[in-house]
Amino acid sequence: MPAPGQFYLLRTSDTLDPLLRRPFSILRWSDASLEFLVRLKGRGTLLLRKLRAGEDTDLIGPLGSGYPRPSDTEAPVVVAGGVGIASVYSLLETLGASAHLFYGARTSGELYLLDEIRRLTDNIHISTDDGSMGFSGSVLEELVEFLDETSIVKPVVYACGPEGMIERLVLLLKGRNIPGYISLEERMACGIGACLGCVIRTRSGYKRVCKEGPVFDVKEFE
Repeated sequence: MPAPGQFYLLRTSDTLDPLLRRPFSILRWSDASLEFLVRLKGRGTLLLRKLRAGEDTDLIGPLGSGYPRPSDTEAPVVVAGGVGIASVYSLLETLGASAHLFYGARTSGELYLLDEIRRLTDNIHISTDDGSMGFSGSVLEELVEFLDETSIVKPVVYACGPEGMIERLVLLLKGRNIPGYISLEERMACGIGACLGCVIRTRSGYKRVCKEGPVFDVKEFE
C-alpha cells in the first residue's frame, strides 16, 4: 500500500509520444482504487483528461519516500500551494482534526478539494494572492502571522508547492529552527533513480528526488 507523500508515474499514451511518464502524487486510495489530482498543463495531462471510464492506463508505483509521522509531542502544520494539496491530502487524513492546514493559491479558482478538506481538519487557513478568498497575500505571509501570534508548542511543518514557495519556506523554517519535511515537485523520467534526471544538491551530497525523495528533511537544504 502507498504512504502519504509517495507518487506514481503514469503513462499518458499507448505510443512513445509523449515519451516520458508523468509523476503524480497519490491523492487518496482504497483497496479498489487510486485517485490522482490532475491539473491540465500540457500534452501529457490533456491525454490523461481524455481517458474515459473503463479505459486502461499504465502506471508504476508507489515510488519514493513519504512523510514521517510527527511525534506525540509535535504539533503538525501542513502547508500547500496550489496542486501541492495532492501530496499532503492523505497526510491530513492521518493527522486528525487538530492539524493546521495553510493552503494558498494565486486565486480562488486554483484552490481544490475545499469541501473534502473541511471534513479532515478544523483548522484551515486559506490565502489567495489576489484576495479572492481568505487571507489576501501569500500562504507564507499567513503562516508567519500564525507563528508570531499563537503559542503553538513544538510545530513540525509538512509542505508541498511550487519551487518559489518551497525556497522561501525552507529559509523561514531554518531561521526559526522549526523542523519540517518538504516534498519537491520535479520532472522525472525513470522514477527509480537510474537515469539521474532529477538530481538535486543537498548538504549531504547529490540526491535523486524520485528515490531519496520526493520528501526531504528541511535540514538537507543549504
